[in-house]
Parts: sequence; structure tokens; C-alpha cells
Amino acid sequence: MLKNVDIICFGPTDYWGMNPSCATHIMRNLSAANRVVYINPISSDLLGTSYKRGFFTRVFRKAKSMFMVFRKPARNLYVLSPFFLPIQGIASVDKLNNVLLTLQLRLVMNFLKMKSPILWAENVRCAEVIGKFIWPLVIYHVSDRFEECPYTQNNEKLSQREEHVAKNSDLLVCVSKELYRSKLKYKDKNSNVYYLPHGVEFSLFNQAAQKQRPYPGLRTVTGLIAGYFGTLTEQNDIELLEYCAENLPDVTFVFAGQITAGDYSKLKRMKNTIFPGRVAYEQIPLLCASFDVCLLPWKMNKWIYSCNPLKLFEYMAAGKPIVSVPIEEVVNNYSDIVSVASGKDKFSKAIKWELANDTKERKEKRIAVAQINSWENHAQKLGAMTEATLLKKHRYIQGISKSLSESVLF
Repeated sequence: MLKNVDIICFGPTDYWGMNPSCATHIMRNLSAANRVVYINPISSDLLGTSYKRGFFTRVFRKAKSMFMVFRKPARNLYVLSPFFLPIQGIASVDKLNNVLLTLQLRLVMNFLKMKSPILWAENVRCAEVIGKFIWPLVIYHVSDRFEECPYTQNNEKLSQREEHVAKNSDLLVCVSKELYRSKLKYKDKNSNVYYLPHGVEFSLFNQAAQKQRPYPGLRTVTGLIAGYFGTLTEQNDIELLEYCAENLPDVTFVFAGQITAGDYSKLKRMKNTIFPGRVAYEQIPLLCASFDVCLLPWKMNKWIYSCNPLKLFEYMAAGKPIVSVPIEEVVNNYSDIVSVASGKDKFSKAIKWELANDTKERKEKRIAVAQINSWENHAQKLGAMTEATLLKKHRYIQGISKSLSESVLF
């Protein structure tokens, strides 16, 4: 495990207002032996976002987070919620936000007496501060194909930042094989590109499944349950879900999460669907344990094709059968324990098949895969990658210094 290192992490999701992201889990684990400052996103774009529903809710949530300013939720873990103007793509505003971010970051580093922290990027909004400080190491945790991001209108600016971060990183860790292949072009003698999938709080989900207690909101449900939890947007294949609910009337479909975009009105009217709304992360393992089959039901595009869903291993840790659209990461690695289906009819039939044909052997294999991919295990692997890259960079710099000294002498 990495020890006695300072880390500045630009996280992709708000620490206070959203369920944990990959970066949140990793930083919580690394903070056991290192000092970590988690920077809440300043990439919110209220003018450019494609989300129109719940606009004022998002504004309130972000303002509430900003008022938290700088807090310490756990030993060695600090959270900074920078003040910024929530607009992107306007040169003058971007410049002002860059100045504000740099000043606030410098204040925090001075306050904590951090002299040489590692920069850990999962939010590419940090692109503008890479050159403002001397970082002994820059790590880019690649979790999405940002040039294909469907949630903002400023993809060009996002892509520019992403490329800048990738080019200036010493270590790139990609959560899917597709993302890994896309970043190999940055691999040279000074940088390393690795593949490491998302992880899971294994004990949390596995123990909830073993207790076999129903989620409070589902106690009155009789019969089989097909479920999904996560933000509900137009990126979910709503037509596919409607078709499945219509063709499997004896199955109750549960869709837990806040609806931020997309027309779910028909799905809501169906007698065999339940929408519990947003569920706190602490309750999600219990909710997952109540499902008989779990769904990964998105529209297939380049964004989804390249992803590695966080909830995949959460479903597996609970031992649940899974039906997924053909995400590359699932197809190539887990098609023996996950049903992969393309199209409404095949997806519906796959749900029916999993409910009737899952085996103890497949369940145990899913649990074993999840256990290997616990966040604790991943934190240790990331720590080893970080230490190895630091050593490699140190030797490289020493080599250059020696060469320069010899050229001056001779």
C-alpha cells in the first residue's frame, strides 16, 4: 500500500451531494495511509448541460456543496468545494475560473503544508492547473471517453482538456480495455498505461445479500423483481424497458434513481413498474439484494460501448444474475456469467432466461470475480503502480541530470 504521500484528487462527482464515484472509493482507501484532498467538480455547465429537468435542484445542490467550502470527513481525508462560475466554453469565464481554482488550491496546500503532492485526475477540469504547480507525479484515472460525452454541449473544450491531461500524465489507469487501447498512443519511456477495472465495496453488497432482508419499499411486492439503480436519463433505453415490462407482466421492474432526462411517463404508468426515486448509497446494497435479476439497460453508443459500469461488480458481489446490453467490457470478460443481449426482444428473453436458469456455480463465480475486484485490492494495486512510476521517473530524471553534468564537464 502507498504510504506517507500527499495526494490532490480532482474527483468526477460531488463528494457531498452524489453517490460515491470510482475516485471517491479509491481516495477513501488511500487516505488510510496518505493525506488526500478531494476536489469537488468545478466542471458543472448549467448553460450547456443537456439535462433540463431538475435544473433548480442541481443549482441548489451545487450551492449547498460550495458552502461546505473545506471539510475533513475522515482522518487524512479533506474535501474542497471550490467557488466557481458554473459556465464553460466562454473564454473570459474559463480564465476567471482557472484563476479562482489555482488560488483556492494554493491556499489549501499552504494550509496543510503540502509541498509535493501527487496530482490524481479523474476530472479533466484540472487541465489548467497542471502547469501551475510542480507535481512529482501526475496520474490520470481514465473512466470515460470524454469526446463522446452526451451530457454537455461543450465537447470540444472537454476533449481539449482531456488530451492535455493525458499528454502530461506520468501514469494512465484505464477502467476498460477499450479506453486502454485508446490511450496506448501516450505510452513512452516517461509514462505508463495500465488497465484496471472499477471495483466494489464487496463486503457491503455481499453481506446485504446474505442477510436476505427485503428493501423497505419492496416488502409488499410478490413475485420476481428485475431491477436497476442509478441516475435515470435519456441514455437509458426507455423503449427497451417498456417492451420488457409489457412482455413480462409477472415480473416487477424497479428503477431506482433520480430522473434527470428522458420520458419515463409510459413506464411509470405500467402496473408492474416501481420508481423509488433516489436511494442513498448506504441503502443500495439492501435494494440490490431484493432484486432477482439486475439490469444494465443503456442505449448503445460510443460512450456506453467504452465504459465499465460501476454497478456491474456491485450486482456480482450480491450474487445476482445480470442482463446487459453489449458493452465491450462485459462481452469480452464476463459473457459466461452475464447474459448479453442486443435489441428489445433478446433483452426481454434474456431476463426470462436468467430468472429461470441461473445456477449456483454461476452465482459463486460472479461473487468470486467481485471479491477479486474489491476497492481494497484495487487501492493496493494502484499504490504499487504509483510507487513504481515514481521510482521510474526519479531514475529517468537522475539519468538526464547525469548526462547534462557530463556534457558540461567534457
